[in-house]
Amino acid sequence: MKPIVEALLALTGIYLGCGAVFAVWFHSTGLKAMDAGTQGAGLGFRLLITPGIIALWPLLWLKRVRQRQGKNLLGDPERPVAPERLRRLHGLAFKLLAVLIPILVAAALWWRPPATTPRETLPDAPSENR
Repeated sequence: MKPIVEALLALTGIYLGCGAVFAVWFHSTGLKAMDAGTQGAGLGFRLLITPGIIALWPLLWLKRVRQRQGKNLLGDPERPVAPERLRRLHGLAFKLLAVLIPILVAAALWWRPPATTPRETLPDAPSENR
C-alpha cells in the first residue's frame, strides 16, 4: 500500500507543480485574453483565483487553446450556454463532493497504519534507593 500512496503523492505533486507554472503564465497573458474584465485587477483578486487556476489548469488550458482556434468560449450563437444548465452542473458537483469527500476521508482513516508504541530499548535506570 505504501508504494501506491507514494506514487499518488508524487503524481499529485507533479500535477500541482504544472498548475503553478501554468498559473504564472496564465496571470501574465492568458487571463487578460480570456476575460477582458480582469484588466487592471489587483493583487487580491489574483491571489484569490490562483488556487483555482492551479487546481483546474487543464480545463483553463483547453479553454485557452479553443479560444486561440477561434471558437467561441460562451457557446455557439445558436446555442449559447444556459445559466440554468450551469447551475444544475454546479449542484451536481456539490452533491458529488458532499458524498465523496467523507468517503475518501473514511477510507484514508481505515487504511492508515496502526499507531505503534515505542518499545523499551534502554536498560533499566539504576534505582536511587539502593
